[in-house]
Amino acid sequence: MKTLIIAVFAILISQSVFAKTIQVTGRGSEYSYCNANSGSFCFNNIKQRSEDEAERDARWTCEMTHRGRSLTYTTFTNTFCSPNYLPPRHDGTWVNCRSDARMQCEVQN
Repeated sequence: MKTLIIAVFAILISQSVFAKTIQVTGRGSEYSYCNANSGSFCFNNIKQRSEDEAERDARWTCEMTHRGRSLTYTTFTNTFCSPNYLPPRHDGTWVNCRSDARMQCEVQN
């Protein structure tokens, strides 16, 4: 039993020794209408959906293109929205957000 545990431990260590970490990127966008009653909730929701899509795209790139393991805790997202805020008494407007995400991806050599 002790030999089996040591063997499993050795296999796990050898796999992690031969892994390397790369950076992958993803993009997301969201376009939606915010009416006058929705306030910042609508704006924040559009922004969050854009960021979520960018993160999903980066994860997909890691797992499908590179056959790696996405390290989602390393995700960094940059988002630009137009307009970049909604004034308190606006009449309703279309909001467009674009996001770029970057995360680390662990791949086997």
